[in-house]
Amino acid sequence: MSIYQHAQQLLSDTLPDLAKYLHETDFERLEGTQSEAINVFREAGGAATLVKEKYGGKGLTAWQGVLLQMALGGASPSLAIAAGMHQFSIATLQEMAKVGNGLESLMLEGICRSNLLVSSAFSEGQIGKSILKSQIKAKEVDKGYVISGVKKPCSLAHCMDLLTASVQVEPRQGEPYFAVAMIHKATEGISVEKFWQAPFLQASQSEAVVLDNVFVPHSMMVNVDEKSAYQSHIAGFVWFELITCASYLGMVYGLVTRACEQGRLSGDDKARAYIQLEASTLSLKAVANEMNNQTQDTLAHILAIRYQLQDVLASVTQTTLSLVGGINYINDSYFGTIAQIVHAFNFHPPAKQAMYSPLNQYFSGQQLEMV
Repeated sequence: MSIYQHAQQLLSDTLPDLAKYLHETDFERLEGTQSEAINVFREAGGAATLVKEKYGGKGLTAWQGVLLQMALGGASPSLAIAAGMHQFSIATLQEMAKVGNGLESLMLEGICRSNLLVSSAFSEGQIGKSILKSQIKAKEVDKGYVISGVKKPCSLAHCMDLLTASVQVEPRQGEPYFAVAMIHKATEGISVEKFWQAPFLQASQSEAVVLDNVFVPHSMMVNVDEKSAYQSHIAGFVWFELITCASYLGMVYGLVTRACEQGRLSGDDKARAYIQLEASTLSLKAVANEMNNQTQDTLAHILAIRYQLQDVLASVTQTTLSLVGGINYINDSYFGTIAQIVHAFNFHPPAKQAMYSPLNQYFSGQQLEMV
């Protein structure tokens, strides 16, 4: 069995109702704006898959999380992106729980108990700005804070139950500092605006979430010192890259599988495609095994894998589509959609060019600093 087949088996064993739904539903419906995939993911118990058992979750390991994302990516890219946002948010909450004040643990327990979906307004890619510095501001007021800002794109924009947001607090006295706000979607001042215009990944609900003078009480704000904030942010970022890589890898596994089923990919061509995908997956497994004990090297490793994977997935996709042929490409929208989505992998922050200088410093024996 290929690793992708093991991933599909894990999905069937862990979330059987979701696996059945994905198998029985047409690709076009799964990827359309009316898709029910996210709701089925929630109802099937997907929200608790990566949450540790001590909080009431299913307690999947990081490697099992990779396999789960691969299986989702192969069936529904939009669901993989949306579910990946939730899983990244869960991983970040669990990282923060190691140094937090207990609020994160209570949130994780509530997420499992009520099958809540969590979105994230942490860093985003903006030209010329650090991806680790939030553009969302929080002003201190009586009994709490008033938060304003925009996160775009923000997957799960419509279906989220809880939003975790990194904010720059502007206190009444003293210097601004970093904190994390936990905000229920029903809170007054939160709205969703149309943002995603691309014809693909429509079902991921990647829109703009607007925070307009949203009040957050002291009890829902976690203050983190600068060193712990940076470490938690980096740990969460490594999780984001791991989950994102797994999602896109699964998408290309799905493409290769469909091409094989249609008899367009076989023999040496099939072997070459699988060799590249299997080797890439094993590199993710190596990082997954480091997730409980991350070091400076873990960040460098996942970035190296991510940038190499961009080239591998582009190559396998191009070769596979050339064998699928023009008539099949024209008559089946799946192939054109996957081609566009795989290219979008390049746009996730941080861009390769932006990280060449920091990585060169790391390869010369210095600390790796995120930009």
